[in-house]
Amino acid sequence: MGDEGISIDPGTIFRFDGKTLGRGGYADVRRAWHRQTGDEVALKRPLTTPQALDRIRIEIQAQKQLHHPNIMPIIEHDPGYAWYTMPIADGTLSKLRRDLDEEDLISIILNIADALEIAHQEDLVHRDISPSNILALPGTSIRTKRWVVADWGMVRRPPGATDNPLTRTGQAIGTDGYAAPELSDDPRTATAAADVYSLGRVAAWFLTNKNPKAGRRLLPDDESLMHWRPFIMECTQEEVGRRTNSMGELREKLQDVLDSRNEPIEDKAERLIEQVLLGEHSHLEPLFTLAEAYPNNAVIYVDSLALLTSPILTETVQRTPDRIADIAATMSRLLVQTPWGDRDQEYKGTPLAFIHTTLRILLINGQLGLAQDLATEFFRADAHCGYHEQTRRTTEWLDDLSGTTERTLSRALTAAGAAVVAYYRAFPWTPRSTGLATLLAR
Repeated sequence: MGDEGISIDPGTIFRFDGKTLGRGGYADVRRAWHRQTGDEVALKRPLTTPQALDRIRIEIQAQKQLHHPNIMPIIEHDPGYAWYTMPIADGTLSKLRRDLDEEDLISIILNIADALEIAHQEDLVHRDISPSNILALPGTSIRTKRWVVADWGMVRRPPGATDNPLTRTGQAIGTDGYAAPELSDDPRTATAAADVYSLGRVAAWFLTNKNPKAGRRLLPDDESLMHWRPFIMECTQEEVGRRTNSMGELREKLQDVLDSRNEPIEDKAERLIEQVLLGEHSHLEPLFTLAEAYPNNAVIYVDSLALLTSPILTETVQRTPDRIADIAATMSRLLVQTPWGDRDQEYKGTPLAFIHTTLRILLINGQLGLAQDLATEFFRADAHCGYHEQTRRTTEWLDDLSGTTERTLSRALTAAGAAVVAYYRAFPWTPRSTGLATLLAR
């Protein structure tokens, strides 16, 4: 192959097919045959774009460092790192999707997760997982193909591994719709959670047959696939701190998918809330995720989640105010939109108390924006339910407010609409504050 660092023209070693097998942002791949052995390979070489040669070098170095059956192997490479060869693949996941089913998806995710975990142990983060970068090496059938992670040119190497980093703060990286949101801020700080996000988006794409779009949640709606929603939610949380953060944890979540396929989601919510109320607070996160995955299921919100005690709710709101405010707002809307049915009328006080408690803690913590948005939904739910015991507690609480908090709630009440204002106006209550008294003046 020549001296180290001196590039060799691949045309002197290989004979090329005229067609391109694939073309990406910095390289193309061509079918080639070794002139001496006749072996057929895929040869990847850089385009003439900036950084393309450096990306190929990084890709070769990373793939040589990693050894795993589900990582694309390098057969031969240029001593100057200007090209390399690999096995001919039968196609990408995106091209072979139509011949695959849910069981295949589970197997593929497990294979790719195992491969990425090996990379993460070496402090390498792929940063560009997508259906186009997951390839199938030949097998005797679609079921026996070996799925591998390819295209490691965007890999984030360990800090200090290079004196000339190719990515900068504010430089977007990865495939649109699959790239974790933090990659658009500073891709150099990417962790294993970035690859978790992308693999979760691959699952969402596979199950919905829709291309994901950046900043938009993508979850399956088909009844037969609803058990996947919590898994995808946990893997694709926008905030890194709330996301499944390792491939080991991802595999555990995937096992939950298998275990819950035959368990009704309402039964799962009931089981989780019972465990939380017994003091097993590790089940709180799965309960919230389940609720977020099924925002139209009143049974999960009203019959299970609303049973959380005030101490648990208080601590949770203080820790993740945005998240619990969203959950409480969803509960409010479900109270308005869902028939009460044969539930005990006095039970209305339970979900209303959940929302009211959340609202009070937000105000105490100075989260005025979140509080105002939630208060609008709460006032609508309170008026719709017409449960006077809760309305009495609401009005007594409002009477204790003043200054900024009182003005915040007055704006929320106005935004709730004329019918809601009329409900509080008709309630036997004379507000102490000038603002509320003026708003509710008969």
